[in-house]
Amino acid sequence: MRITLLLLFLSFINAQIALPTFHAVHKPHTTVAESGSQTFSYTGAQQTFTVPSGVTSIEIKAYGAAGGSYPGNGNDGGLGGYAIGTLSVTAGNTLYIYVGGEGVYSSSQNNSGTSGGWNGGGRGGAKYGSSGGGASDVRSGGTALSNRVIVAGAGGGFDSGGGDGGAGGGTTGGSGGSNSGTPPTGGTQSAGGTGGSQGSYIGENGTLGDGGDNSVYSGNTYKHGGGGGGGYYGGGGGTPWSSGAGGSGYIGGVTNSPETIAGNATMPDPDGGTMTGREGNGLVVISW
Repeated sequence: MRITLLLLFLSFINAQIALPTFHAVHKPHTTVAESGSQTFSYTGAQQTFTVPSGVTSIEIKAYGAAGGSYPGNGNDGGLGGYAIGTLSVTAGNTLYIYVGGEGVYSSSQNNSGTSGGWNGGGRGGAKYGSSGGGASDVRSGGTALSNRVIVAGAGGGFDSGGGDGGAGGGTTGGSGGSNSGTPPTGGTQSAGGTGGSQGSYIGENGTLGDGGDNSVYSGNTYKHGGGGGGGYYGGGGGTPWSSGAGGSGYIGGVTNSPETIAGNATMPDPDGGTMTGREGNGLVVISW
């Protein structure tokens, strides 16, 4: 009987003691973005980049296109410039990529000249000149020129009498060459370059984004003179005796020690090492 009462008493005591409850600690889940890179080559059309999940900043490297060249007589278009900087972004947002096209040379003489390189290149002469190259840029929040956050300026087109085109890029594009009269000037951070002049022949001024066209020749043709290169502001157009000027670069929308380098200076080669200016079409590389 005593044993039975003792067991009942112990059971009662055990039932009244609450055992401690342990709760697992939950750590907040954080998305860590994997690093990556995407290269945009010339297509002649707008391209897009969607910011990956977890990415809050990207590095942009842009190369402007070169102006048109005529290797047969040793005259070259100005080389494209370079720009680099970091942009703060939000995952899922879309950026708009514009990769400039190289200026055009035509061996056949015509009265309409040669069309400028895509994304701002100015018209150039046919046979005795060539058009300016197109700038490369990235736009955020829209597709207008005012939405550009970084620009790599493009080179001006050659002229058979005026020589090589002006280099693109840098804060001010390079002036065009000339063997007579006043050569065109490069685009700056606030205005397009002025067109070249020789008597009644006057090249077109550059404007926001666009290089100036070459001047009319002998009343109604456009066979001489180089076109201005595209850029933040485009370079001035040439005359029958001057090549086109280069367009300016722009880094006002990016951070982290941004830099713009002219096409006649040393810059990183996208394939490794260094180079002096960008030949051919432009390029944009985005890394995160």
